[in-house]
Amino acid sequence: MRFKRFGFAVVAAMFVVSGAYAQTAAPATPDASAAPATAPAAVPVKPKPKPKAKAVAAKPSMAKAKKLPFVTVTVKNGRGAGLTQLTATISGGNGDPVKVTAALASGKSAKAHLAHEKDCLFDLHGDFDDGASTDETGVNLCKDPKINLVD
Repeated sequence: MRFKRFGFAVVAAMFVVSGAYAQTAAPATPDASAAPATAPAAVPVKPKPKPKAKAVAAKPSMAKAKKLPFVTVTVKNGRGAGLTQLTATISGGNGDPVKVTAALASGKSAKAHLAHEKDCLFDLHGDFDDGASTDETGVNLCKDPKINLVD
């Protein structure tokens, strides 16, 4: 309670003191020869600055990329030479080739997962360590998910 009364007294004293320094208008004089009271110079008022827009950091897009369905493919190397690399490209598309499998020895097999579009057609390209290569276009790996590489 003591601090509240003290605070009120300080605020009241400020009003009393500030009233003593307040400007008052000059009293009107009845004779016309007196110079008119000059108005105090207008103090330019600075406009309040507009709050700056906060810089919003670019957040990574939360939207997930459309996931394509995939097919599990079995690759069997039935050639006498080892496979160095087998790639697949979505048929008719301008996409980059996807590595199906890397080195695969003769007589061995491997499984791979390939994302595909609705029609599930692929163009396949294989390179062997004897310098030969193979190309197949328009292979539907959804109907037959086995790739048999033969001589």
